[in-house]
Amino acid sequence: MERFKEIEALLAEAFALNLENDPKGACDKWLEAWVQMKELFAEGVATDIYDLNRKYKWKEFPGNHVQYLEMELHNAGIDDKTYHQKRIDYCQELLQWSGTDELLINNTRIALGEAHYDLGDEAGGEQVFKDWIQEDPDCGWAYSGWADCLRIHSGEQYEKAEEVLLAGYSRSGLRDKKYVIEGFVNLYNDMGNGVKAKEFKKIYAGLHPSELEGVDYKKPEPVRVVKIGRNEPCPCGSGKKYKKCCGA
Repeated sequence: MERFKEIEALLAEAFALNLENDPKGACDKWLEAWVQMKELFAEGVATDIYDLNRKYKWKEFPGNHVQYLEMELHNAGIDDKTYHQKRIDYCQELLQWSGTDELLINNTRIALGEAHYDLGDEAGGEQVFKDWIQEDPDCGWAYSGWADCLRIHSGEQYEKAEEVLLAGYSRSGLRDKKYVIEGFVNLYNDMGNGVKAKEFKKIYAGLHPSELEGVDYKKPEPVRVVKIGRNEPCPCGSGKKYKKCCGA
């Protein structure tokens, strides 16, 4: 019980620092809490992060905080690139303790690739997505996540992003096709190709309801809106995507 209280106190400190616009301080506190959570996993107190949610009457579930941490590590890395490496290390660990939650797993895998690209390790980022596609070649998240990294985090590699999306779109058994189609819309909008963007918007509108079911491809909203969702407009009102505007 006492250890749960210690973790909760660290989570509260991280939360407060995040509200004070101190991403590095917030991440440091969250990472302290994460070390203690990993100890509980290693000792068999909880099998994964969602099992840990059930072990104590938390004011806010650790399962939410681990996702805040992933996003805030990106923000901290904007000013201090060592936090991009910390994000890589953290995502690799989080994948071990994510249970079977598809949303958390897929978002974490994409974040792992993003962090490599943000660090300037293009080969490492590419390998993350290649391994994912080899493991699950019909996963739409892998193709759309990789394409986003290429167009946003790696010098606007539009042609390569298009190749990745086409490779996914061509698969007859592709799951979560809507994310790949959204990827085309975003890519062609960035390229200034309104005709192609409209074409894929129509394709999206024509998807069967069964193809629109499943988990929503959005990360939980962070405590402080600094890193907006991957396709969200910038809060400054420019009309551009956050990562193409203030987040750049």
